[in-house]
Amino acid sequence: MKKFITITLLLFINFSFSQDYFTHDYRYIPADKLEHHIKIEKHYWSKVAQLLVKEGKLMGWAMLQKEGGSSNEPNIYFYIGIGDKNNLDNLYDNYAKASKTILNSMGEDAAELVQIALNVEPTGVFNTIMQRTNSLSTKKDYELNYIKINYAKVNGNIGQFSNMQKNMWGSFIKKEMDKGNGSQVTWATARKVSPNGNGYNWNFMTIDGYETSSDVLAPSWNPNTKFPEGLDKINSMMEGGTFYKQVTWKVLMSVDREGNFRIRD
Repeated sequence: MKKFITITLLLFINFSFSQDYFTHDYRYIPADKLEHHIKIEKHYWSKVAQLLVKEGKLMGWAMLQKEGGSSNEPNIYFYIGIGDKNNLDNLYDNYAKASKTILNSMGEDAAELVQIALNVEPTGVFNTIMQRTNSLSTKKDYELNYIKINYAKVNGNIGQFSNMQKNMWGSFIKKEMDKGNGSQVTWATARKVSPNGNGYNWNFMTIDGYETSSDVLAPSWNPNTKFPEGLDKINSMMEGGTFYKQVTWKVLMSVDREGNFRIRD
């Protein structure tokens, strides 16, 4: 099984639609099975991701756990930073080859035990391919521990909506982050490439990154901060006039753009 998820945010601004694709693979893993899945990711799938990143076939990987929320929703999601269209087109073949390489490197006995451990009940809930449209950061990937994803159902032109995000909120948050104002350390937006249609209640997301859980729950702003005007125009393009859902996720482990693995406490 391929594990898809989100934590590698670009370290520079990119305010146009790019070939920066990534995947979110949302799962519901029962509490009594979670530790087993974490071990699988730590000892096997993260190594597959490291190999693919070092080969230039992925741009990052991570496993995240939901903080709070309803018990009948996904509680885990995997991020895969795919990169360009060539990596997207060859994603499954690349994963299959890398998986085989990692298994072979373990030796016959260890590989057999890993394959037994990988034989788990399906936990997938929803899988989506995203395309990053805006991104900025003041921190490196390994310094990011929490993200808040704001899911939105955009009515109308998504390109126009993304540009409004860039020109209004993106310009503001970049200036404030450069000054060290506020606790947010990354910001990004992305449009949903697949699947689409009226059966889905969101098609766009903004992603806010933080270092601590308290930063997410109570972002600190200078009392003299002047927030941008015209945000109502952004809200007017979202169904219901606001985000469909806002969910906080904790990074459990990740592989950065250089192929370095880190597991959080």
